[in-house]
Amino acid sequence: MNTLVLFLRTAIAGCTGVMVWILMRDSLGSEQSVATAIVPVWVAGLVGGVVSALFAPRQGITVAFTTGVITALLFLAFRHVYLGMPLGGDKLQTLWPMWFPVAYYLGAFGYLTVLQRVYRQ
Repeated sequence: MNTLVLFLRTAIAGCTGVMVWILMRDSLGSEQSVATAIVPVWVAGLVGGVVSALFAPRQGITVAFTTGVITALLFLAFRHVYLGMPLGGDKLQTLWPMWFPVAYYLGAFGYLTVLQRVYRQ
């Protein structure tokens, strides 16, 4: 039962992150730059990390990092294996999904830090 709940937490955090990523990407327009590739990843990762920590604060950071890794691998596999997009000359713009694990982790860590400060007072 715990495995199923953990899987559902990861799926919800991942879907939330992808939804926020889509909304941010669409709001920034279709300009091809590093900022328009990385800003949606960071916002989506921070939101997904908070969602990961909402369910279970003790497992929040682990779930957040795992969700970030899974999301990054799925994005890379979809883009470069399924769609067959080649790696471009600008590696930072090509490998932007690799920021998902860090962003998810920082989102969960930041949320848990705020919770600790609130409950200490």
